[in-house]
Amino acid sequence: MAKAQSTTKLKTALKKAPKKAALATKLTRKSTKIQYLEKYTIASIVDYLAEKHNLPNKQMKLIIESFYDVISTGVKNGERVPLGKIGKIYYSVRPARKARKGRNPRTGEEVDIPAKRAMKVPKFSFSKSFKESILKVRARKS
Repeated sequence: MAKAQSTTKLKTALKKAPKKAALATKLTRKSTKIQYLEKYTIASIVDYLAEKHNLPNKQMKLIIESFYDVISTGVKNGERVPLGKIGKIYYSVRPARKARKGRNPRTGEEVDIPAKRAMKVPKFSFSKSFKESILKVRARKS
């Protein structure tokens, strides 16, 4: 009985929201299947998750923004922040480089290359399981 009520609520919500046609769900008697997004933008992800979890878009946007804040704070503190089954985001320090002399390949003229200071460079490493799952996916034509 509860499942029938939830499917009727979902049907009425879909009728009222024509803008969310990309997020429309296909209803079957056994289960509810949700289609994937056509474009992966912040707005479409917020719409998708808000609809999936029955939350207002504003609240879902705040949740996602706070998630980004937690990730960036962790990376700025020097942590390797895991992103679920996808991988880890972190930064590494690129060492400083001394000033040196170089050559212009066209003219052969000597050029002074200035020194560069050490830099923090953001990096991402994909997990082994994610890499293996990508290999199984068929490439789609653009």
